[in-house]
Amino acid sequence: MKLSTFRSRAIALLLVVGCVAAACGGNDDSSTSEDSVAEPAESQPTAAHDDGFPLTFTNCGQEFTLDSPPERVLLMEASAPSLLFAAGAMDRVIARIEDFNEEYYTADQLAVLSEIPALLAEATATGGVEVSLEAIVDHDPDLVIGFDNAILTHDSLADVGIQFYVMPPFCDNPPTPSFESILEEVRFYGELFDTTETANASAAALEAAVASAADAPVAEGKTAAALYVTSDGSAIYAYSSLGMVHPLMEALGMTNVFAELSERVPEVSIEEVIGRNPEVLVLLYEDFELTPDEISALVTELPGASSITAVEQGAVYPLLFNFAEPPTPLVVQGLSLLSDQITG
Repeated sequence: MKLSTFRSRAIALLLVVGCVAAACGGNDDSSTSEDSVAEPAESQPTAAHDDGFPLTFTNCGQEFTLDSPPERVLLMEASAPSLLFAAGAMDRVIARIEDFNEEYYTADQLAVLSEIPALLAEATATGGVEVSLEAIVDHDPDLVIGFDNAILTHDSLADVGIQFYVMPPFCDNPPTPSFESILEEVRFYGELFDTTETANASAAALEAAVASAADAPVAEGKTAAALYVTSDGSAIYAYSSLGMVHPLMEALGMTNVFAELSERVPEVSIEEVIGRNPEVLVLLYEDFELTPDEISALVTELPGASSITAVEQGAVYPLLFNFAEPPTPLVVQGLSLLSDQITG
């Protein structure tokens, strides 16, 4: 198995045969961005009037214009609510596709999320979600926020009168992940939903939290590796500098021993991890049925792993996936959680 996005599983929306015919065309070939990946954020709004609308912005290399703030939003990505909460726009969400795991949100936030109806969907054999375009249309959203696939594209949703916003990390040419990109995205949501004051205040608070952690790095000078662990322990993936977990580790003073890899998260062998001998291991996982100790054991009990300095010194730290990937306000929480693990 090879990770083609941040997620270990392809949560593809497989649109059923009976969907609206006009929207079931081919893939949106124009979704590949030609923008430089060095840009801090994929979405860069340009306001035409004092009230911010019409609002023109670029998403995955395509330019879009909205005449007014979206009022009916459908979410299809588990970390997306953190952006809407930060921007003060969760009241616009009228439906969802994915579950929102309670580990990522406060009790008050979960109370809000629990009131959002879920689209009728069925789990697929590969761990994805099957939902019809008709089900999306029936909820009458004016904006869908999430990620695209071969069928669900800007064009296919536009054909049925729905604007699609692909979260920048899921574009074909994503921007370089950074904490600044998170702040810029929160500010953009403020522009998008006309909640600029709330979004800017949230961005300032997030920026202060990151600065506080970076001013007193708890793992200064340590070498580290961030690994994604499959729930059955059959494969290990190492994050290069192209993953958001890289600046997270840097903020805490660590040096990523896999930073130079050309892929975001290629599969690696335990022998390669042993050879690079990191002093800290950050283990990202998504299986909520496994305990952190069970996640750690998937790596530490592999042949030869006991010789890794991080394992010898007990510096192995499991971290739920969305606290490190993709770039959203949840990663700022992850920064604090990982810091607490290291100092605890």
